[in-house]
Amino acid sequence: MRLKRCGHATYAVGNAAASSEQMTRGEKERAKQQVGIQRATGIEPMKRFLLATVSMVALTSVGRAADLPAAMPAKSPMYTPAPVVDWTGAYLGVQGGVVRREASFNGDIGGADTVAIGGTRTGGTIGALVGYSWQQGIFVYGLEGDWSWTGARFNHLTPIFDGGGNVLSASFDGKWLATLRGRLGLAFDSTLIYVTGGAAFHSVENTATATLAATPFALFTQGQTKAGWTVGAGLEYMFSPHRTARAEFRYVDLGKATTSCSSPTGLRGCVFGTYRSEFSNTLRLGLVGLAYKF
Repeated sequence: MRLKRCGHATYAVGNAAASSEQMTRGEKERAKQQVGIQRATGIEPMKRFLLATVSMVALTSVGRAADLPAAMPAKSPMYTPAPVVDWTGAYLGVQGGVVRREASFNGDIGGADTVAIGGTRTGGTIGALVGYSWQQGIFVYGLEGDWSWTGARFNHLTPIFDGGGNVLSASFDGKWLATLRGRLGLAFDSTLIYVTGGAAFHSVENTATATLAATPFALFTQGQTKAGWTVGAGLEYMFSPHRTARAEFRYVDLGKATTSCSSPTGLRGCVFGTYRSEFSNTLRLGLVGLAYKF
């Protein structure tokens, strides 16, 4: 009985091993059949083709991404440079302001009395100007002329010959002022700081009358266009390409002028004694103006 059992067991083990070998062979056969089927139907080459295609697409995408430029920075607003201010050119304008006249008379009347009389008066002025400027770097130079009406007349009275109705009366006036000047300045963009100077011409109307016992007996007159000189300084601002505004101070000196004595009608007061006299005239002007630059 034992032998039989052992032989049966041996037989069972051998059957199991044979069955396992048959299954392994069967699986191999089926795998070979599937490979054959895939090759026959083209499934295997298709898998390889798809795998190769996917790999190429992936590599191409990576290469293109590497070739792309870096992200461009956002563009800032375009810078527009400020217009360059140019002071070169002709200009025409108007000006006005205040004028302060200082005038005096000094005379030796008949050798009997020496008289000094004078004073100051502030009035108004208005006129026109024209000029031309050149610019080189920050330096601006040019020529300018102007004509202005002036109103600063005044009168003065002083006793002579110890009084007693004996007086000297004087009147100082001038209707217009014209100047021809050079200008030299420094331009700081739209602002020009300058000095100016040149010749001045003024219509002087000065008179001095000596009265003795309420009767005029000696007359001194200066009625002429008097030449002198002028200097000044100013500030000008160009608020548009063709328009400027300015402020300027100017001093005018017309010097001294000697005058002779003339007797009123019917009298011969100037015949008696020695008469010497002179007038002096100066002006100070504070001006503002507007100009158009061509």
